[in-house]
Amino acid sequence: MREDCLNEANGMKNVPLFNVEPSLIIPDVMHMGIRIMNCLIDGLLVDAEDHDNRAKVLNPKASSSTLKKIIHEINNCGVKFDVWHDKRKGMTFTSVTGGEMKRLLKLLPDKLPGSLPAQTESKTVRLWKLFEEVLDHFEHNVDGLSIQNKASQFFETFLELGKDCKGYGPERVTPYMHILVHHAASKHETFKCLGWFSSQGIEKKNDVLKHLHHSKTNKWNAAQDALKLAKRLEVAEYVRISRAYRKLDAKYWSEGLIQEIRAKRRRCADEDSETEVPLSVENMDGAELRTELRALGVNTTTKSVVQLREKLKKLKHKSAEATDGANAV
Repeated sequence: MREDCLNEANGMKNVPLFNVEPSLIIPDVMHMGIRIMNCLIDGLLVDAEDHDNRAKVLNPKASSSTLKKIIHEINNCGVKFDVWHDKRKGMTFTSVTGGEMKRLLKLLPDKLPGSLPAQTESKTVRLWKLFEEVLDHFEHNVDGLSIQNKASQFFETFLELGKDCKGYGPERVTPYMHILVHHAASKHETFKCLGWFSSQGIEKKNDVLKHLHHSKTNKWNAAQDALKLAKRLEVAEYVRISRAYRKLDAKYWSEGLIQEIRAKRRRCADEDSETEVPLSVENMDGAELRTELRALGVNTTTKSVVQLREKLKKLKHKSAEATDGANAV
């Protein structure tokens, strides 16, 4: 890598901050494609907005809008897309997903003619079609065939468009474009197919673990929880299936079980009907003593537990004597 910097080869001019050799890195086609796709969409929108501003300067009453046409064509491809102006970032638009990127690359280039400024229309359509060919080659070609020429043509077209409109040119080249042109093609030849090294599975797993971490863990040890949950997901298909219970004694399930349930209910009823254990006056507190006295028809404001206990004893003694006298008669 340092030799490339000294020789200004493979798009390198300055010594990198981190000495990470490109041979140790394999680009993710989907991730790289989405980032470059956002750059291409941004180029379309900037070019269209610049064209509309020029038209308004020449004719303030002009009603046609190139920007609205492009948004309409993108929506016609089955992609939900909108543009708005942010106070801090300026013009902002909806980011596309992997599936939307493939749909736009397949359908949008044929819809662009008639919606773009005449001086940039043909080059813009060519840029999109070249990008589609390069990405499709990386994903589906398994023979390691070189596509360096197509990638270089894509990059050259992007730079040429910068001479005619604002949305393209050297100042809008991103690291992902650099990887696409100077590294991805050689990686494809080395490993036969870049599509085999997609990190979509890892990203999906990260999303699942993040959801589980925030919804079903105690969050005390995030790393440990993630590893445990990942292992559970791997062995989830091997969970033992519960056996079906076989009822061998049909007579028991139809008659015996019912009789057993009825007998259990009778036993419970008998236990409840047993003689209650009499309450000990000596163990009662003030509230319990007043409750007992009130049940016997005595209302008192006495707070002394000793006096309450004596009153209750006297009443119970009188009640017992009256009961004995009645029985004797």
